[in-house]
This record gives sequence, C-alpha cells and structure tokens, in this order.
Amino acid sequence: MKQFDVERPGRAEREDRPITTTTPTHRLLPHPRDLVRFGPHDGAHRPAARVAVSVLVPLVVLATIGHVEWAPYAVFGAFASAFGRGLPRFQRLEMQLEAGLVLVACVVLGTVLAASSAPVWLLVVTIGLVAGLTSAVSDLRRWSPPGPLFFVFGLGVSAFVPATASTVAVAGVVAPASLGLALLASVAGALLPAGRRALATAEGRRWRRGPRPVDGRRTVVHAAVCLVASIAAGLLSLALSVESPYWAMVSAVVPVVGSATAGQLVRAGHRLLGTLVGVALAALLLAWHPGVAALILAFGVLQFATELLIVRNYGLALVFITPMALGMRALGGAPVDVGALVAARTADTAIGVGVVVVVLLATHRLRRPRPEAAA
Repeated sequence: MKQFDVERPGRAEREDRPITTTTPTHRLLPHPRDLVRFGPHDGAHRPAARVAVSVLVPLVVLATIGHVEWAPYAVFGAFASAFGRGLPRFQRLEMQLEAGLVLVACVVLGTVLAASSAPVWLLVVTIGLVAGLTSAVSDLRRWSPPGPLFFVFGLGVSAFVPATASTVAVAGVVAPASLGLALLASVAGALLPAGRRALATAEGRRWRRGPRPVDGRRTVVHAAVCLVASIAAGLLSLALSVESPYWAMVSAVVPVVGSATAGQLVRAGHRLLGTLVGVALAALLLAWHPGVAALILAFGVLQFATELLIVRNYGLALVFITPMALGMRALGGAPVDVGALVAARTADTAIGVGVVVVVLLATHRLRRPRPEAAA
C-alpha cells in the first residue's frame, strides 16, 4: 500500500473479532494452534507510530516540568489514538474524539472517587457498572478496538491512585490536553504528500462511517457479561486481599469482544499467558532501576511494539504492554516492591481470566447464531 493512511475497505471492521482464530461462531472450544496464529501485518507500523508518539510526547512534557506523577492521567488521554486504526483520517478522528471524551470522563471520575476516599467495594461496583455501560456504547458506536478495556483500565488506575481535590483539577486538565495531542498526531499525516492525495478522494474526505446493522442481543449479552464478570472478579480479588482489584476486572472484560465463544477463550488464554511473560519482563525492567528518562524511552518502545502486534496476536502484544503498565509506578520515584507487584498482577490476572471463562461458558448459547440467521 503506497499511500500513507489509505486503508483497504473493511480493515477496521475486522477488529471486531480476534483475527487469531477462524473458529466458527457455533463452536465452544478453540483449537490450541489459535493461540499462536498471527494475522497479517497490514501496515501496522503506521498506527503503531501514531500511538507511540501520542503516549511519549505527554510523558516527555511531564518529565520536563517535573510532574511525572501525573503520567497516568496523560497516558489514558493519549490512548484515544489507538481507536479507529484502518479508517480514513476523518472517520478515525471522529471515533477517537468520541472514545477520547469517554476516556477523559473515566479518568476524572476515577480521580474524584480516589479523592473522596470511597470504600474499595464501591470502587469495584462503579468500575463494573462502567464496564457494562462502555461495552454497550462501544458496540453501538462500532468503536475499534471494541470493548470496555481502555475505559475500565483508565477508571481503575485513576480510582486507585491516591488523590486530593487538587488532583481532580490536574486530571481534568492533563487528560484532555493529552487527548488533544493524540488528535493532532492522528491528522498530522495530512501534511505529507500521500496524506494530501488521500484527502483528494471522496472516501478520504468523508466524515461519517456508513451505517451497519447492530446486533442488539449481542450488545446486551456483551454488556451483561462485562458487568457481571468484572464485578465478580473485583470482589473476589478484594476478598482474597490481592492488591489493586481493578487489574482482575480488566482481565475479566478483555476476552468478551467477538461473537464466538472459542475466539473469546483464545483471547482469555492470550491474556493469561501474555501477562505471565510480561510480568517477568517487567521484573527485569524494574530490577534495573532505570531513571525517568530511560523509563520513558522504554515506554515509547514498548508501546510501539504493542501496537505492532495488538491485532496480529494479542498474547504477544501483552508481553510488551504489561511492563509499561507495571512500570508506571516507578515514574513517581517511589520505591517499588517488584516481587509483590509481580505476584499481585499474576494473581489478579488469573482471577479475572478464571471468572470470565466461567461466565463465557455459561452464556455460550446466548451467543450462538439464531436458527433463522443461519438459514
């Protein structure tokens, strides 16, 4: 593909399901080889570069002004750049703005909850409700990547980071500013010759995505599974006194995207296995005790690698995104108990994956195609 940012029709739509499996939607269990199957590269370096720049620039700015402790608020605003890959520029921008505003709202809500010293069980229930709501909105608005992952993660991190009333104002400024930078990075390619050629086409100038039928039953089931599985995982993590139950909740919502139970189970396997390898890599990174500059540079590389692989093989992508997620704690300069952190994340991941697998198996029949649809 010679033109910058001119993607083949339908590429973004393929993100509505894991491309690592071709298992029919009626099958319950996947084939083991689905765990190691790779999708095509499909120009992944372009969105990977956009997302890496969108995440890296705010971190550099915060380090420059001496406030790297604000990094979580900046990162989740920047994650809007991950949406709409494969879409023409203006349609991508529309999706990123929609999802980005919801991300900012989740970050601010989480910071408000943290500043209010709300009980942990209330945080878990609130995150679960947001998981169900954003799952439904994502399906209805056809966001790509689908599902509530980013919103649950952003709300969870913000709710569990210590905050005061002044921190709420910080989150309310940093997250939208980071979103703005992400949107600028998304349209920057229009300055290049290939980008201008893309804008000269009717598809390149079109703002709205074409209509597509919405599967109401699938939307409701997805939302219900995300709600139930995330709250159950969070409360179980809390009952077992595992640190940061939001991590278990994130792991519980990740596999829900897609309509085939077999594909969802593959994604659950990816979540577990990829995290296990990723926490080992995180332990090596944190044991090195890198400075802020080295850590930010490592985050940029890890984010780029993640976006290169996220659609091709989710499990391998997790190997790279997990060290970044865990390494955020080290940015503030506070000492990190690497062993305890790795153990907690491993336990939370196992809890979340275990819970969602049970829920997915229990609701398998609800996602099977209707007889009239198959006819």
